[in-house]
Amino acid sequence: MNSKCVEFLELMQAARNHMEEQGFTYTSVTCCMRTWRSVYNFAISKGIEHYSAELAEQYMLEKYQISIGENCINESRLSPYLTQRVRALRALTDFKLHGFVPKLKPGEVVEWPEAYRDVSEKFVHEYEANGYAKSTCRAHELNLYRFVCFLDSKGVEPSMIEANHIYDYFKTLSHFSRSHLVNLRFTTIHALQYFYEKGLCPKDISTYVPKIYYYAKAKLDKTWSEDEISQMLSAIDRSNPLGKRDYAIMAIAANLGLRTGDILCLKIDDFDWKAGVLNIIQQKTGEPLSLPLSEQIGKAVIDYWMNGRPDTIASEIFVQHTLPYQKLSQGIVYHMFNKYYGSSGFQFPSGRKHGLHSFRHSLASRLLEKDTPVNVIGNILGHVDSNSASSYLRIDIEQLRKCALEVQDYE
Repeated sequence: MNSKCVEFLELMQAARNHMEEQGFTYTSVTCCMRTWRSVYNFAISKGIEHYSAELAEQYMLEKYQISIGENCINESRLSPYLTQRVRALRALTDFKLHGFVPKLKPGEVVEWPEAYRDVSEKFVHEYEANGYAKSTCRAHELNLYRFVCFLDSKGVEPSMIEANHIYDYFKTLSHFSRSHLVNLRFTTIHALQYFYEKGLCPKDISTYVPKIYYYAKAKLDKTWSEDEISQMLSAIDRSNPLGKRDYAIMAIAANLGLRTGDILCLKIDDFDWKAGVLNIIQQKTGEPLSLPLSEQIGKAVIDYWMNGRPDTIASEIFVQHTLPYQKLSQGIVYHMFNKYYGSSGFQFPSGRKHGLHSFRHSLASRLLEKDTPVNVIGNILGHVDSNSASSYLRIDIEQLRKCALEVQDYE
């Protein structure tokens, strides 16, 4: 057997031993080994003799048509099977690059390295005190955990951090998507600045964090024209309960730009019928949002509530139509979107983004076309920082004019 192949197998065994020592469950380790063996066989078939992040990426692209950096496909979460594959490859890549595999389950309490415990806990607490959503605070916590674990594995204390340590850390992140790298970079910069402010670092070295260029938001292929939206809505048969539900959901997304999670959490009490306003607390930000309620959307919601919704104890308006009639999942809504996307009869370009979230981009696009100030667009879309909507300016204005859509009655 080739010596480099032996090196590949030895890497797998070393990673397995490390995970067992770190307390990973037998099931987790076994699932990882199954994936690693599959990658090993794939590498042999391609004449590749050693493991790398590039090999992992090639494996996922050729076998499953997704990148190792992806956590979803067209706004829908990966299946448990694909999620396990991605996690296993990230674990082996982590171990290959810097000798450890971060071990955290959803909601699990972070055990900070001793040298970083106090400052890290205070750093995360500041985000919580500033009113950020729990999901945002948790994301920063996990991002910082990865960074300080890397430093601790190299024996680097806060006072010893240098530019080369930052560069080495980011070299270990090559297997993540660019969008996730942007988030990791943001946390790293603010953490280093915080370390400096607290006197733990002799100088502010946050300026050495590598720049990452990423302009994924508001791409033209995420917007829909008037004809496209009209044809999708027209493809919905509103004579049956499912059609009434699906029409109301898609009309709300197209005209109000609500996030999918907020639509699925809507309750009948969120509608102020007398004032003609929809009032919600956003799931992502925890901030209140009030939007004008058009007559068309109001009629669609009432039609479903009165004539289509099954009898259920669920508090949400939109529910599954099979027992036990519980709240819809985002995965079901994604497939619902594709159903009408496919039956509309319109010839859509290949590569077009699917999912209700694309309607959110379309609303921003047509508001921008109407010369609506960017900060106003941000308020309509419910951004905590209204200037976040400035990302929509990246769309080419001439192309954007082709996607302009008047808010209309979809009756």
